[in-house]
Amino acid sequence: MKKIRWSTLYAWTVALLATGCTSFEKEWKATRLQPTPKDNLTGAWTGTWQNTNNAHSGALRAVVTQVDATTYAARFHAVWGSHSGSFRSKLIGQRTGDEFTFVGRKRILGFLITTRGQANATNFFSTYESRFDNGTFTLKRPAAGE
Repeated sequence: MKKIRWSTLYAWTVALLATGCTSFEKEWKATRLQPTPKDNLTGAWTGTWQNTNNAHSGALRAVVTQVDATTYAARFHAVWGSHSGSFRSKLIGQRTGDEFTFVGRKRILGFLITTRGQANATNFFSTYESRFDNGTFTLKRPAAGE
């Protein structure tokens, strides 16, 4: 069994429990009832997160809404082991053709978490980094029933 890095566990626990899982589920279900847009990032996403400085990983879902032409609001819900939780982040960037390149920053209890990535109507890839951790988010549109 790998040793748990307490800073990692603490940061994820605080970040993900900052907002309730129950409210995420309600938002997720409502979003899944809407048609999936073919020309922007809004809607439901599903995939995985992977920490690159240890073997931690898990399921990841997101609900994305458009704020304006250069900003999206993302609510992520991650699972790690038997735990799960949600956090929000604004994704600010620019569109080039079908692709939106973005940067997001979220400060949680003094820790800055930065995300950088690109997404189109069907695929979403982002790196994340903080003082203690870094990794990736890899998401796609959910299949029917997911």
